[in-house]
Amino acid sequence: MTSREIIKALLAKEIPERVGLNESFWPHIIENAWGEQGIEPGTDFGERFNLDLRSISWFAAPGPRPDLECVVEESDEWIVNKNSWGASFKTWKHKAGTPEHVAFSVSSPEIWKNEFRDAFEAIDVRDHVDLDAARAVYAKAMASDRFITYSGLFVFEELRKILGDVTMLESLLLEPEWIHDFCTLVTQKNIEHFELLFNEVGLPDGLHIYEDLGYTAAPFASPACHREMILPYHKQLFGFFKEHNLPIIMHSCGDFRPHIDSIIEAGVDCIQAMEAKTGMNVVSLAEQYKDKLCFMGNIDIRALESGDREKIKEECLGKLNGMKALHAPYVYMSDHSIPPSVTVKDYAYMQELFRENCKY
Repeated sequence: MTSREIIKALLAKEIPERVGLNESFWPHIIENAWGEQGIEPGTDFGERFNLDLRSISWFAAPGPRPDLECVVEESDEWIVNKNSWGASFKTWKHKAGTPEHVAFSVSSPEIWKNEFRDAFEAIDVRDHVDLDAARAVYAKAMASDRFITYSGLFVFEELRKILGDVTMLESLLLEPEWIHDFCTLVTQKNIEHFELLFNEVGLPDGLHIYEDLGYTAAPFASPACHREMILPYHKQLFGFFKEHNLPIIMHSCGDFRPHIDSIIEAGVDCIQAMEAKTGMNVVSLAEQYKDKLCFMGNIDIRALESGDREKIKEECLGKLNGMKALHAPYVYMSDHSIPPSVTVKDYAYMQELFRENCKY
């Protein structure tokens, strides 16, 4: 079976000849660590490690105020940029890491309505897509035997990115009309964007949507709040994908277990990445949901970072063989992304364990 056939079967909750294989890698991994271990700049990790999936596009809600873009502050080590949503983020220049949220301009319904809403609604998504380039990338990708996805952020991630966590969490409860208005327009722009790609570039094999619903201890919102404020928009966008017979992979960091029933109801076919440090265990989840979901990830990055081959073997084979024993649809990968703290040799060992034990 080809990679495309294997992933299609797994997302359909069927069991093909082997477990699937995917991975993501922190930016700058080559420059910071792997370059010194023999990995050349520009290496295509999908090709080198023979991964089954590849994403060929990325969508996030276009910022409506390019006049706000500027460098707020800068040093030799880091930079603070303000984007066209008026949000400021601090990022390292020479190493990977999650950006620090510094400040946000969209901090009230009044500011949203008076300074951002109309400009956002007026955006033509066509102005933010190079269709000729997208067609070339699409043609090359679809000629391969990999499973090809379009990817993007959706409403919960956009709320966090544009409003900031504090304003978002308070407003989910105190300003629901504002949040519904915001999510309605973000959903509209997503549908406009993906409809443009579907019609003028081509259909992918599936979608990979990013929604960081949780942190280490719990989801950010209660199940009741999620069902009222977020689920309707998941159903709308994911329903649009289903009209095109496209399976959906949804990424979430943190512990999102209380939302899994809603995620299934929304039409998601696969959940990723199931961070082990939050208490999520893919084998336990599969015992409950293997007939309703495919699972991607959950190999504890801390075991890989340890460099201890026994710990790595126990973690990798415990999850891999556990999923095989359940006959559960599974795509093997880390529980987030591979950081520079994991050596090339230890990642190759993780791959070796997969190759020797991936058959169902």
